[in-house]
Amino acid sequence: MEELDIRDLLSYFFNKSVHFFAIVAIVVTLGCLYSVFIQQPKYTSTTSIILTGFSSNKEGSTITQSDLTVNSKLVSTYREIVKSRRVLNQVIGNLNLSYNTTDLAKMIKVGSINETEIIEISVTNYNARSAYLIANELAEVFGKEAKDLYNLSNVSILDYAEVSSIPSNFNITKQVLVYILGGVVLAFFILLVFYYFDTTIKSVSDVERKFELTILGSVPDYTKKKKGVNRK
Repeated sequence: MEELDIRDLLSYFFNKSVHFFAIVAIVVTLGCLYSVFIQQPKYTSTTSIILTGFSSNKEGSTITQSDLTVNSKLVSTYREIVKSRRVLNQVIGNLNLSYNTTDLAKMIKVGSINETEIIEISVTNYNARSAYLIANELAEVFGKEAKDLYNLSNVSILDYAEVSSIPSNFNITKQVLVYILGGVVLAFFILLVFYYFDTTIKSVSDVERKFELTILGSVPDYTKKKKGVNRK
């Protein structure tokens, strides 16, 4: 396989710049049409839970350093409990959902805020009200299950979820940039393939390189000169 000549490649790309930008424009246009007419909007509702530090046998007592230490260690465990089948099955039953636990788990994202004792539960769904209902029900069921599992009443809902009116999967600026990048990569690949398999002779140097022959003479192209003379 022949090695690519960088100068020839750059010259080829320069001469095909119109094709390059045309491919990028087509990809961006198709991507925007997909986003506007085909892509379905998804909505995300988020509820937050805080670990207060109060246990069932000392209601009304103050939060101690020991409580904070226990809470910090329980955060990661609680995140897994939220998405457990034990919790999800109850949510599905309470809301009469048609999802199974696997499908429902894919809609849920659980994380802590800046390494604090606050846990955020986000639910993303094609239906804004469904996302809102599932997020709040998850928080309620999780609070009850955490108390039963650990005999602790240290889970309180900090903020309830609200119905979102803005799709969470639409980011015009980010999507356009992705489409442009994808168009550039595709255009570069297509032109590179055409360049590599282009076996036509374009110059004297091509003959010398391909056939390893010494060129004794060549016939100049007078076409451009004649056009120049006719214009005068």
